[in-house]
Amino acid sequence: MRRNEWLTLGLLALVATLGAAPADSGQSYQTLGDMATQHRGRLKPLDTLAREEIKQIYGRETITLKDAQGKTLSTWKPVAALIDWQARPSFWDEQDIILLGGYGEPYQPLKQAVLAGAIQSQLADIANRSTTPAADAKTLRQLADRAGTLETGDLIDASNLSSATAEEKANLNRLAAKLNLTHKWLSPSDLESAEVTVDDRKLSFFDWFGEVVGKRGSGEEMSAGTPKLSTLEKRVMEAGRRLVTYQAVRDRNERGLESMDINLMPRPVNSQYLAYTAEAFKKARTSEGRDLNPVELDAALTLRDHMKNLQAKDQALPGEDKEFDERFTSWLRHSASWVPIRLLIDGDEAELVKAGYDQAKLKAFRDAYHAALNSERQAPGQGPEKQALALVSAARDLGQSAGDYPSVAALKREVHFNHLAPFYKAPMAYGLAFALLLISVGISASPGSAVSAVDRALYSLGMLAIVAGIALESYGFYLRVRISGWAPVTNMYETVIWVALITAIIGLVLELVYRKKYAAVAASGMALLGTLLAAGFPSIMDPNIKELTPVLRSNYWLSIHVLTEVSSYAAFALAMGLGLIGTLYYLTATYRRSVGYHELLAPLVAGLPLTGLGLVGYYASKQGLGPAWMASQPFSLAAAAVFIAGGTMALSPISAILGEFISRLTFRDDAALDEAAIADSLARPRADAMLAGASAGGTATATLTRPTIDEIKARAAASRPKLDARGMAMQATASKVKPLANFIYRAMQVGVLLIAAGTILGGVWADYSWGRFWGWDPKEVWALITLLVYLVPLHGRFAGLLNTFGMIAASVACFLSVVMAWYGVNFVLGVGLHSYGFSEGGGQEGMALVITAVLSLVFGAYWRRRRASTSTAVTA
Repeated sequence: MRRNEWLTLGLLALVATLGAAPADSGQSYQTLGDMATQHRGRLKPLDTLAREEIKQIYGRETITLKDAQGKTLSTWKPVAALIDWQARPSFWDEQDIILLGGYGEPYQPLKQAVLAGAIQSQLADIANRSTTPAADAKTLRQLADRAGTLETGDLIDASNLSSATAEEKANLNRLAAKLNLTHKWLSPSDLESAEVTVDDRKLSFFDWFGEVVGKRGSGEEMSAGTPKLSTLEKRVMEAGRRLVTYQAVRDRNERGLESMDINLMPRPVNSQYLAYTAEAFKKARTSEGRDLNPVELDAALTLRDHMKNLQAKDQALPGEDKEFDERFTSWLRHSASWVPIRLLIDGDEAELVKAGYDQAKLKAFRDAYHAALNSERQAPGQGPEKQALALVSAARDLGQSAGDYPSVAALKREVHFNHLAPFYKAPMAYGLAFALLLISVGISASPGSAVSAVDRALYSLGMLAIVAGIALESYGFYLRVRISGWAPVTNMYETVIWVALITAIIGLVLELVYRKKYAAVAASGMALLGTLLAAGFPSIMDPNIKELTPVLRSNYWLSIHVLTEVSSYAAFALAMGLGLIGTLYYLTATYRRSVGYHELLAPLVAGLPLTGLGLVGYYASKQGLGPAWMASQPFSLAAAAVFIAGGTMALSPISAILGEFISRLTFRDDAALDEAAIADSLARPRADAMLAGASAGGTATATLTRPTIDEIKARAAASRPKLDARGMAMQATASKVKPLANFIYRAMQVGVLLIAAGTILGGVWADYSWGRFWGWDPKEVWALITLLVYLVPLHGRFAGLLNTFGMIAASVACFLSVVMAWYGVNFVLGVGLHSYGFSEGGGQEGMALVITAVLSLVFGAYWRRRRASTSTAVTA
């Protein structure tokens, strides 16, 4: 086969391997996953709903149940778990499925507070038994007195006392396992029955949760001079929301919390439902409103929801105005919420028929639902396919008779997207590409050798892997756009994935044009980083497809403005990736002299005090210590900037010393260098070859003959002084970093063009949406700052004011403006008209550490380069 055929087959095999769908719990649950639901404002298959709810409650899409010794007992996929929660609630109430940790990490104080009552009761029962030895009783009472601070080892020690029965030992070991630092969950019954001590008051967990929600809802933590929610209170709120969500699924939302409803059926769109709604609304207005049954109440609230968006002159009751009836019918068909499962299953069947549902089809659906639950109870996790098909078919028959119902193709498309998970497989392709291309960059071999063949194979496979990653992401975006109907940049998750894709594409294009490997390495590395960030932090970057806020519901402006703006981040990210490669070359380069390790420690003098000052100021502002002005956001940001600056200087000696060590390890002054190897590595014509060509034929050239241009160049090369080993190594480094600087310049040009266009288009959209072109909103300001920041190195390079190292350093430093415009405005500032993009958390401290570490590499390379350029002789 020809080489291009092999490459095509390799690409197809790689995409097929990475895109293989994972196995499910059973065909019946895959069938149930295709059933249509309406959840949180969006039509979606049950498969998507189950994944979102299980992940929100448990922290992962697949639930793994283990015993006290950590042995896996069973594994539950999302749809199977969701169905089984309703079929066997008493079983699941005792399983540890409520995640307590923030951002996927366990939080010990909350576990201790929740379990303190159960631990104290268990220890006290053993201590108070008459058969318990006095010494054991004293030990147990001491442990019981500090039940809220006990650790796993304390309970294991208590269970080893001979006075405890086998059952008591088992209970203590079970509680000890729950307190283990690696255990992130508690059971619903643990939380439902917990009695906690808060400010010397005894409260149930629900009362505690209610107080925290009340404090949050009052906005107290947002007003000046008032404390924010403590870390423990934030964890209480997270755990409480997860518990309430579990209860809503388990009990079919019997409390009637609208935000917790799982809606399974569209409302009837017929004259019967309009008449029923009008009667229910009239009844609600009178004293008889207290006697509304659940179906009547739902109908009345539905009409109220429609009329609250209408002016008073346009409001009417169904049947009174033909134009109103047409608008109400259209709203019911396209915008109204569906009927919740609690009403369809637990509501009075005669009332539902009276409201407009087909009696036979409604009965078939209810019977199929109960039959599916009964089958699940009899064979947990192994529901028969027959029952699943009957339920899905009955739901579709009833839904199509009531109103508009999603097509089978649309539902299966989203299920296919969920199972394929292309954005979670793309990191494998990019990671493989990055590893192969990085190895290829490090290989130096003569053309035609076996090592050169290996290099070509690694390079080809690496390029195939990049294409595979691009193909996976492109297909993923195609599916996501078809599912949502919007451009794929409506939240932080989508923008990060999009930047990864565009970075890979730009890098691939540069690589195909210049064939220097650097662009491909940088592109695959940055694409890998972006896709890993999106996959690894779901609580910060929510991957769920949601309804858009009204300001974003202009697909035209969303596509041309946001896609353009975010794509500029991709070009700047590629420039930064190239800059990091160049930084590593400079950091480990051989210079005219070796630098003493003690010389590289000088930045610590200023770095350590600045780091300490910034750290103290930042945490003082966060904890509300000191004067009121210290708690302000500007002070907090200034303290963080001081910390980053000081940390950069404090960490740079480490990177500089490491670079010096690697340089000495890889270079020896007494290395014997072959002249041909030197010339080959410098990729320049051999002077002696040129001279030999000028005197071909063995006859001497006449002294009076005018030399040719080639002869002049050859003589100049021959008279040029020979480079020593250090000079040769320095020139080799220069030959590597100069192409990097050129690529950075091109990437910055692309980025500046995109961000300039995006900023202007954003102003046009702002004029369309808000009635003004520019308003100095933080998002607008930082877009402008980013544009101006990147114009500086571009003009500096064009004017010859910025050398190669300056260009490489600028590519990394300038990306801080992108970080602020992209991440900082959303997660740090959180103010302005772009509030739809704001989020809490974001790991700001972690981000500061990452920025400090990256900048320390650049400053370390600068400091070592500067010290090496001095003429002072230094010994090792």
